Amino acid sequence: MSSHEISFSTKLSEPPRTRANFTYKISPTVISIFDTGLGKCPVTEDIEAVLRKIEYWHQGLIAAFKTMCRNEHGVWDGVRWDVRTVAFNALEDEDEKREMAAF
Repeated sequence: MSSHEISFSTKLSEPPRTRANFTYKISPTVISIFDTGLGKCPVTEDIEAVLRKIEYWHQGLIAAFKTMCRNEHGVWDGVRWDVRTVAFNALEDEDEKREMAAF
């Protein structure tokens, strides 16, 4: 290959691995993450990997979304994600619709 040729691989990179098991819903403005309780650790302990996996699946950044996570006890937490750091804010309710409205 000469120095003027550009090559690229069509093989996609491996998806980020998570220790938590989760499902999620995504709307135009909100991501709701649900811990299934079936993982090696809770979603709240593996949240960065979970968020990176969602970004991988959607092929784009999700930092602009309002994100909330239902922990293994059924309580909702707000999640702030700026692509480098994660912060939680307690929402402390078990009703997703009420939390989305208050969030």
